[in-house]
Amino acid sequence: MEESVSPIVLVVGADSKRLQWMSHHITSQWPESVVSSIPTSQSQALATYIGNPPPDAIFLHVDFSAASATAFALDAMMQVLRLHPALHFVVLAKDGDEMAAVRAMKAGARDYLPLAAISRDNLLVAIGEACAEREAAARAARAAEEAARPVAPEISPPGYEVLKEIATSNFSSVYLARSQKLSRNVVLKVMSTGKSARETQDAERFQREYEIISSISHPAIVQIYDFGALPQHLYLAMEYFPCGDLRDRLRNPLSVEESRYYLRAIAEALRVIHVFGIYHRDLKPANVMLREDDSPVLIDFGLARRSDDDGSATGVGKVLGSPFYMSPEQAQALPVDARTDIYSLGVMFYEMLTGSRPYLGRSAMAIMAQHTKSPVPVLPPELAEQQPILDRLMAKDPHARYSCTDELLADLTDTRAVA
Repeated sequence: MEESVSPIVLVVGADSKRLQWMSHHITSQWPESVVSSIPTSQSQALATYIGNPPPDAIFLHVDFSAASATAFALDAMMQVLRLHPALHFVVLAKDGDEMAAVRAMKAGARDYLPLAAISRDNLLVAIGEACAEREAAARAARAAEEAARPVAPEISPPGYEVLKEIATSNFSSVYLARSQKLSRNVVLKVMSTGKSARETQDAERFQREYEIISSISHPAIVQIYDFGALPQHLYLAMEYFPCGDLRDRLRNPLSVEESRYYLRAIAEALRVIHVFGIYHRDLKPANVMLREDDSPVLIDFGLARRSDDDGSATGVGKVLGSPFYMSPEQAQALPVDARTDIYSLGVMFYEMLTGSRPYLGRSAMAIMAQHTKSPVPVLPPELAEQQPILDRLMAKDPHARYSCTDELLADLTDTRAVA
């Protein structure tokens, strides 16, 4: 840990001996650190203690042996996180267990330390991780500030003023631009063209994405305004979503009701493309944008394919997509249909309910192997009513899954399906 780090630490609800012990070890490691505390009785007013700069770490004492005290403390934490979602909370658990840890993390805690096992080392590690997170956030903020400055883009499509680059990949770059014709901001997706086999294949995929999206006019599908070619680039102009995507929304915990809302709304969006015989094949939170009314919109159809496609241009026989949300048949490079999107939606539903992805691993291959072989994850007891739906969404055998989104929507309408 860096000697120059001077963490700001707030301790909520610890007794005087515990506070003294923590302060001693923190200031011994970081002499310039600031450690303050408030009693549990004031935790409901915790937001008023968040200064500028805010604490690097907030240690919240939670007595899991008392249901009312647990609810009181976790509710206080969630209220503060709604106002300050970047705060780093560490739960100091009395009489907790594995389910207590799950409950704390779902409420928004970044770390969980049982009081019975707390030591100087894990205390300092928790603070070090909080400081590292602060530094990473500061770097990201500086990068965002840099990105917001006027750029000199490599391309200049006629009729568009490029404002800044939003994202880039090996396949394409995405810019925020101003359309002179529409007098509004749009997203420009741009790719380079060339003579190599890879560039030719990417160009075909780009053209196919335009053809697929432009063939559907529906509020749940991103709107395409323009498609054009420059000497060394192709570009798509499409709808801009200032409210961001579902990935950003998942940074804060979702309730069961909110999770089921997004599940239903995304299923309805999938129903639209499936009616047109289109399979998305890359469904994930980053590819679900949100309108101002919180309704989801599907984007990024670069890996999509039509049901009558022979697969020569869309990668059948190749593993394509995000490993975290990939269906078992995708992971094995097998033919897919609408049920592969339904599986990916199930992975998203689990993440919405629990705040974490169902399968993790050190490599893409390790994660894909879990999609293929590991059992459907079991939800914690307080979410058990949603398990029947999750089981059908994430069934390993496509024949055991919902065969179409209409079946899923019917279950979401029939409350007996989760009783």
